[in-house]
Amino acid sequence: MKSRAVILVVALCALLGAGVFSWWKVRAEDAPGPAVPPSAVQVAQGPKPLGTPSAVPGAAATPSPAPQAGSPLPPLPGSLKDTEEDGAVLVDASGHLVPNADLRRFFNYYLSATGEEPASLIRERILTALRAKKLPAAAMDEAVQVLDDYLAYLEGARGLASKGSAATMDTAERLESLRKLRREHLGGAADGLFGQEEAVDAVAVERLKLMQDASLTREEREQRMAALEERLPPDVRASREEAVRPLRQQAVEQELLAGGATAEDLHQHRLSTVGPEATERLEALDAERAQWKQRLADFRAKRAALGQSEPDPARRQAAVQRLLFDSFTPEERLRVEAADSIEAASGSGGG
Repeated sequence: MKSRAVILVVALCALLGAGVFSWWKVRAEDAPGPAVPPSAVQVAQGPKPLGTPSAVPGAAATPSPAPQAGSPLPPLPGSLKDTEEDGAVLVDASGHLVPNADLRRFFNYYLSATGEEPASLIRERILTALRAKKLPAAAMDEAVQVLDDYLAYLEGARGLASKGSAATMDTAERLESLRKLRREHLGGAADGLFGQEEAVDAVAVERLKLMQDASLTREEREQRMAALEERLPPDVRASREEAVRPLRQQAVEQELLAGGATAEDLHQHRLSTVGPEATERLEALDAERAQWKQRLADFRAKRAALGQSEPDPARRQAAVQRLLFDSFTPEERLRVEAADSIEAASGSGGG
């Protein structure tokens, strides 16, 4: 009984995993970086950058005076105001830069303003933020080089995506093209910036192939899926397990209820699988859901009665609106509308 629930969860993970293949844009959101060497430390965060421009691929072409050396930068663009700098800049015990996905997120935080301000200004903001961190000289030089190599890679990735041959590539070919392009521009830093993401993408490609392989039995597919998960970095496996655990728990509980389990059976199952505190939270959530369903059912019954008792469409609609506003808070009214839309789309109707 549990194996069928696990298969459902694995299939859902496969669909979610396929979403990593966004070929037509370079992602600005990243998974946590690979394990940082024990000797690596994060440099102190400097103040919000205020600061000799170069080019940022794809940034707004609107001409704007480049800031003079040593002059303060203009205020942050709207998208960055009231936000905290993302990512981190790490150096090792010998004072050299540690290129990882945290550094990529640091770059991408400022690059997210692309289109709001000139390319030269975005690059200068990144350099100013790096200077504020008081990096060792070697690490600062390396950070500037990685930044410029990363910007060149982004431009190359956009050019690669625009080529006519890209349309004929399958997912694996596209990812391999990107992998090669990263090493062409970033050299050894590519493994640090993209290595974990590439490992996850490679597993997702193989998972898709397994899902599409009609020659496999259910058991064979499940075994191979499990083997693929073992190829993921340990921290990624842990986060994925944490993410799907509620889905797996819910699927098993639904099968128990479908098999005739009582409320006490479900309670004991939860105690043995998630512990007393989580069991209490789940049962409180069950009570909230039951209460919501009852309130929604009561509202729909009254709405249906108005439909029968008030022949005038305008007055009926006004009465329904009053009922809606009297029965639910503004946030709950959105839930009611969403539930009605889902039922309408499924053809079951809401009364």
